[in-house]
Amino acid sequence: MSPSACRPEETQCLRVVTEAVLSMSFIVGVLGNGLVLWMTAFRMARTVTTVWFFNLALADFTVSLSLPISIHVVKTGEWPLGTWGCKLYMAFLALNFLTSICLLVLISVDRCVSVLCPVWARNHRTVQRATWLAAGVWLLSAAICSPPYLMYRAAEERGGCVHCFFKFEENDAALNQSARAPLRHAALAVTHFVLGFLTPLAIIGACAHLIRAKLRQEGWVHAGRPKRLLLVLVSAFFIFWFPFNVLLLVQMILEKFSDPNMLLFLWTAFSLGCLNSCLNPFLYVFIGRDFQEKFFQTLPSALARAFGEEGLSHPGPEEKPPGEDGRLQAEAGRLPS
Repeated sequence: MSPSACRPEETQCLRVVTEAVLSMSFIVGVLGNGLVLWMTAFRMARTVTTVWFFNLALADFTVSLSLPISIHVVKTGEWPLGTWGCKLYMAFLALNFLTSICLLVLISVDRCVSVLCPVWARNHRTVQRATWLAAGVWLLSAAICSPPYLMYRAAEERGGCVHCFFKFEENDAALNQSARAPLRHAALAVTHFVLGFLTPLAIIGACAHLIRAKLRQEGWVHAGRPKRLLLVLVSAFFIFWFPFNVLLLVQMILEKFSDPNMLLFLWTAFSLGCLNSCLNPFLYVFIGRDFQEKFFQTLPSALARAFGEEGLSHPGPEEKPPGEDGRLQAEAGRLPS
């Protein structure tokens, strides 16, 4: 079949938009996250904060680096790498995205604990523990993502074009359980929605609320400032990942697992999720106090201030809250404002 047959005219506009978004995510994600990796690995002291951001940037950077494959798939309308390429690439994307999401949750919880329990955090918040937690996130993500993607992803021809999609029928037919295929897909879609979207959104949002409530209770006039970054992260996470997770549920309900148009819609929604990954470094650097000062600095200097432990622990004399020894202020200052 001719290549044009895999790119119907009615979806050409959506295809072009998806290519553009993925291309922008590739360029911005590689440059932005690469800069964060360089700064946190070679230019800054190793702290709990830099451990979080190094691993977050690593997950986002590797996804961004692999996006040319996704761009090619959207452009041609076909999967080029065969069944094992389909299994490995999709498992790789799922692993890195779940790791990125879990690290955002860890960063939010870390900030929340630092504000709610400053003394405990000072005694137990160590670089070694942060490193082990980050490593645990990578291993947990691999354990969750690898089995379904390696077992049930397949690249097969549909309508003269090769597509990469979840296929449960063949595996189940061997066990005379073909009726279970829709149930397996439903379980996968619901698990993805709950673990990869709903639960992280709830935790990040709860952390933002608790931080603001605690600081207001302590009488900090600028209590809205530390919340700003977490609020933006919650909004960005919801806006960029909600369409993809909803489409997974729609695909499950309609049972259009290998439909070319549904697969293109999923690639389009996936491209929005990629935007979240490539924007993470810029959200951390530019959402906060002294935006104009940071903007006119060199970007490495801005990153050092945004991610550095010391740079985050001195919000300025005008923000000193009431209290006996300023402990809450010192800990709250670790939050990017």
